Amino acid sequence: MRSRYYGTPESLEFNEALAVYEYVVPRLDKVIIRHGQYLIDTEALCAPVNLDCFNCHLLHGHNCCEQGQPYSMHGDNLTAFEKHAFTILHSYTHDGRAEETEKKGLFEQTANTNYYPSIRKFKGNCLYLIEDNGKRMCAIHRYALDKGIHPAKLKPFSCSLFPLEIIESDLGVLVTALTPLTERFSRWGDYYRNHYSCINPERRPHNAPNEYFAADGYVPAWMWARDLLVFYWGEDVVQEIESFLTLSGTSQK
Repeated sequence: MRSRYYGTPESLEFNEALAVYEYVVPRLDKVIIRHGQYLIDTEALCAPVNLDCFNCHLLHGHNCCEQGQPYSMHGDNLTAFEKHAFTILHSYTHDGRAEETEKKGLFEQTANTNYYPSIRKFKGNCLYLIEDNGKRMCAIHRYALDKGIHPAKLKPFSCSLFPLEIIESDLGVLVTALTPLTERFSRWGDYYRNHYSCINPERRPHNAPNEYFAADGYVPAWMWARDLLVFYWGEDVVQEIESFLTLSGTSQK
């Protein structure tokens, strides 16, 4: 039961790999459709999600990059990031983190990263979390947009993947999303569903302003990571996968 989180070098632990098998097998050829190497989870990929990220800290007090840390990177994604990593820090931060990182290095390996090299933290948060005009954002993403680079080329794959989950296993490449059933094996676990409105509308405080995580902002999980998968897999593959999904009445994100 070999399994790996797509976009990283990280293997699933035995219990997680077993959970993938137990999830897929009874659903195969029912709600999980095999298409070539892909196992398309037609139910989970249509779960409602609203990534209202700029309002997240206003509603919840913090966002997922605070106290967070990206999953590890590899391949072209890692190579491209390393090429720009220090330029980004020097361009968008002025609090000593660039100098500290030059001494300590970009990556750290701890129990929290399962001892895989991951972008280190700075003052408890992701090294690249910045605040600009009251908005908390990813400096990597902003730099990419400012330079005319597709953000998926530089950002850790996992940062752009949420709320989807992609797992390579002996069964095939499972393309799914975070739900109460997939959190047993997802790299995201149960943390998001327990703490954030984006993936769990029941976490939205009743007194929240109407524009924060508005009901009409929830669209199928698939839509949030569609551009990422086009960048990695191409439009043709994405359209083939999409043909198995019920996405009518949703807007493109």
